Amino acid sequence: MLILIFLSALIIAPGCSSRKAPEGLRVVSLSPAITEIIYAIGAENALYGITNHCNWPPKASREKESVGDFSFPSMEKIALIQPSLILAAGDGQGKAISHLINAGYDVRVFHPADIAELFAHIMEIGRILGKTNNASELVKNMKKEISSIPKLKNKSVFIEVCPKPLIAASDKTFLSAICERIGLRNIAVFQNSYPGVNAEWLIRKKPDYILLTGCSEEEFRALHPYIKNSKIIRPSDIDMIVRPGPRITRGMREIYYLAEDAEKKQ
Repeated sequence: MLILIFLSALIIAPGCSSRKAPEGLRVVSLSPAITEIIYAIGAENALYGITNHCNWPPKASREKESVGDFSFPSMEKIALIQPSLILAAGDGQGKAISHLINAGYDVRVFHPADIAELFAHIMEIGRILGKTNNASELVKNMKKEISSIPKLKNKSVFIEVCPKPLIAASDKTFLSAICERIGLRNIAVFQNSYPGVNAEWLIRKKPDYILLTGCSEEEFRALHPYIKNSKIIRPSDIDMIVRPGPRITRGMREIYYLAEDAEKKQ
């Protein structure tokens, strides 16, 4: 089957859609972000399977059948659900997607590179699941929320995704896009999305902030004691910023306020 790749974004949307999900539609979500979107637009009745990592909203793991791991879901469990549609994230799921396509499933991949693509993806998921109005309302609310977040001025950031070996999220990633939107220029300009770098490079670059997503501040400081001048920030819930979904606006706002508080403590 053909993989349809859409580029876009998401947030929380109340209200009722004018249409119900297509009758008989049975969806499996292989992405925590997509699962959050499906619930946010009120289309969870069409959702029959999720991964072990789909933990938001909390009721999702109680209500829906797990098909296993994000990267390597169980083909047997998916077959038992008999889905008419599988929604995937793509990144890190290449082998699983190939197996599912070869097995004859309709697989569609949503892997937004930036916020605009996230919005587009939300609208497309809403169209597919018969919740166009809800998706539109969600996107409208997200845009309004993002526009209300202040911007930092002339500040740079290093986005850590793994402390050892030290791996960055480059300017080609969704994480970078949300930081740029609130005024944080990513110093990791590379062709690869997640390049390995060394501490010497990071010290030379002198970013104003280091945004942690893969470890705690204590762990980072212990592993890299010579990186002292950058202010370290770490959101309370990393999922809100690493998942391109409805909660991204909350994550962006928290990054802004963490950076602002770090400036005041200087």
